[in-house]
Formats: sequence, structure tokens, C-alpha cells
Amino acid sequence: MTLGERIKSAREALQMTQEELGRLCNTTKQTIFKYEMGIVTNIPLDRLELLSEKLGVTPGYLTGWVDAPALPEKLSELAEPFGRLNGDGQDRVIGYTADLVSSGKYKRAEPAEPMVIPFPKAKRRKDGFVEFKVYDQPAAAGLGNYIDAPDFSVEQYPAMLAPEGAEFGVRISGDSMEPAIPNGCTVFVRPTPAVDPGDIGIFVLDGQAYCKKLVADRAARQAKLRSINKKYPDIVVEDETRMRTLGRVLGHYPE
Repeated sequence: MTLGERIKSAREALQMTQEELGRLCNTTKQTIFKYEMGIVTNIPLDRLELLSEKLGVTPGYLTGWVDAPALPEKLSELAEPFGRLNGDGQDRVIGYTADLVSSGKYKRAEPAEPMVIPFPKAKRRKDGFVEFKVYDQPAAAGLGNYIDAPDFSVEQYPAMLAPEGAEFGVRISGDSMEPAIPNGCTVFVRPTPAVDPGDIGIFVLDGQAYCKKLVADRAARQAKLRSINKKYPDIVVEDETRMRTLGRVLGHYPE
């Protein structure tokens, strides 16, 4: 299933209209339609996380890292005793839940808007050079680095060396991605909320940022961050809701 098909499937399972989902996600019915039809695939990270929350699934399910939507923990605890009730008992549980919702006393507070680090667009100059903001901290290739307020410098590269679609750069520190990505080079990154398995990206996991290859272990229903250098073990993503994708690595300089 595609990202759009998973959004539609989860929405229909909740008997929710496109208009209702759009309103919950601070967008429009037309935008949800475009997501579900695959007209728009590069969904912003904060919107993808909000969609997952409102649909009751994980970002990993929507992006295809796992094959089945994970129920919220408390709902999972309810499933077994609910299944032991007869039809009348199940109807009573559903009715009581509806009463709690309609009372308005137990409405879940909306989460505060997350702070997002805005990665600016590269500046294409008329003299044949491209200006990138190059970040020093967001992706040490070996040890993760905290990225709340990363330092950066503005650097110029010949346009012929800058991959199409790259919008910012990251300085690599460490040898875990060698020989593909050497220690000390600058990688060029295209911002995106998800990358395909096998792609190298910039990921944030538990507040630490990494430049790694994404591996989807569908048998184990796990995502892993893999180094090119074989002496480094895989980083297993135990809970994909704690991982964010900042972008896909398109190339590096010097090559």
C-alpha cells in the first residue's frame, strides 16, 4: 500500500470523512484528497505526525515501515476484556464511551505546536554558484548529536556539484559511513519527512541525530539505521514514533 492508501484505509476504518480529517489536521478536504490520491507525496513532517495522531496509528505504519497499525497502549489493554463480553456488554461499553465523549469533561487537550527547525532553501546565484547553510551538528556519522540549536555556516558550491533538490548541507564527523561518505565531508540534503528503505538520510532518534542508511526489517516489523562501515552495529528503532526524518542525502563534497 502507498502512503495515500494507508491514510485512506485508516480514515475509513474510523468512519471519518476527508473533511473531518482535514479539520482535525488544520487543513482542507482538498488537501486530504491529494494525500490519499498520491497527488501530494512529500507531506511535511509535522503534518505526517498530526495525521498519525488523529488516525490512531503510528508514523511508521503510514510510511510503510510496519505492515499493521499499532493500537495505542491503553486501547490494546482494553481489547482482550472487551472481546470476552457478549454483544450486549460490548454495546454498553460503546455507549458509555460515547457518553464520556459527549459530556466534554474528558476531552483530550490538543498538544502544543512542536518547535520545528526551519531548514532554508538553497540560494541559486547567477554566477553559477549555490549557497547552502551547512550545519555542523545535526549528523555526526558515528555518534548522534543533539540538534536543538545547531550551528551553521553559509557556504558556496559550484552549481554543477550541487545535486538537484538539495536545500541544505550537513558536516559529517566520524567514519561510520565510510567509504561511501568520508569523515569531514559535507553531505547535500533534500528535506523530506520520510525516505525509502535503502536510502541514506538524516534522522533524529531520541534527540540524537544521525546520518545513516534506513533499513526496513519487515519480518521483525522494525526499522534500523545502518552504517556503511561494518564495524558499527545497526541502531534498532524500538519505537518509530520517537524518530523523525529530516531529509534524504543526495550526495557529498568532496566526492
